[in-house]
Amino acid sequence: MTAERPLATRAAIEAAITVRELNPDHPVLPAEFWTHPAVAQAVARLDITALLRRIRALTPMTQEQIARLTGTTQATISRIEHGRTQPRDLDRVRAFLTGLGAPTPETARANPLDGYTVRAVIAEDPDGHTVVLHVPAPALTSALSYTEPREPVPLPPPPTHPDWPPPR
Repeated sequence: MTAERPLATRAAIEAAITVRELNPDHPVLPAEFWTHPAVAQAVARLDITALLRRIRALTPMTQEQIARLTGTTQATISRIEHGRTQPRDLDRVRAFLTGLGAPTPETARANPLDGYTVRAVIAEDPDGHTVVLHVPAPALTSALSYTEPREPVPLPPPPTHPDWPPPR
């Protein structure tokens, strides 16, 4: 496997990070980085591990520089890059991508779980067959999400039984 040519020099990255600290809208990584097929796919999938690996392969950025841009520690960047941890909170993932200056994917879905299916083993029936549930992820997340009722639910009328309240 041949090494890919870096898309930016170490000096250019350091200068861009310095400017970024003064102007948060200034890009650190070149535009051609974000159009690289593997990078675009990682951003679209919100796959931070794959994105970090592409950053490190295509640019001379250090883990310390990435940590500075994303507001995390170098140790956290190392754990993510080596697959030992993965940011699970969607807001944290979006903040991470924003810190790196990632463009919002044009095909970004409102729900990042669209297109995924949750497979859950429910039980085994008496014949020993496994019962498996396959549910589209957005349906499952909406079923498990609590939303405030729009109108208050009225309380039931008080009991009309003659022995109410019951004796203690």
